[in-house]
Amino acid sequence: MQTVGLIHTLEQRLNSMQTMGLIHTLGQCLNSMQTVSLINTLEQCLNRMQTVGLNHTLEQWLNRIQTVGLIQTLEQCLNRMQTVGLIHTLGQCLNSMQTVGLIHTLEQCLNRMQTVGLIHTLEQCINNMQTVGLNHTLEQCLNSMPTVGLIRTLEQCLNSMPTVGLIRTLEQCLNSMQTMGLIHTHLSLSLTPFSLQHTKVQTVKSWRSGLLD
Repeated sequence: MQTVGLIHTLEQRLNSMQTMGLIHTLGQCLNSMQTVSLINTLEQCLNRMQTVGLNHTLEQWLNRIQTVGLIQTLEQCLNRMQTVGLIHTLGQCLNSMQTVGLIHTLEQCLNRMQTVGLIHTLEQCINNMQTVGLNHTLEQCLNSMPTVGLIRTLEQCLNSMPTVGLIRTLEQCLNSMQTMGLIHTHLSLSLTPFSLQHTKVQTVKSWRSGLLD
């Protein structure tokens, strides 16, 4: 993502997606979850990440989490979501990414979520991006979303969270990250290269056969 100049916050990057037809930015989508007390929204939380230098790849940022010692780390923070049945929770998926060096790609990690059946799940949303090549940067993949018809958008996926009983909403999880000391000084990291691999994604349970049935 460095090569495409991601020197702003993710919120700023996602703002540029408006012109590509993604009805609202991720921040605006999450704003619709205010009924479940998403006061700061993800974009505001991400703005706080500027201090740790959000000008690296996602892999670098995840590695930074290990290095700067986010007490309990993002993994443990996300473990609070386990009551919705995320098989090892997103946190454990991310933990695996730390171990294998992001070789399995985000797509493979999301495959582990398939038993909860979040409206075709985030995995299925990402499946829509397969045709344009998941070996591109995250920015490129996001650019392809309107093109490949991501009609339901992240908003609709996230909107299902309160319904399936996400006791502590994303806002609460992210707020925990703030209190744990997300703001750190910039750290220089030496990272090994990682490769992204295409995988044949298994079909997940449909919404109607999912958790909310």
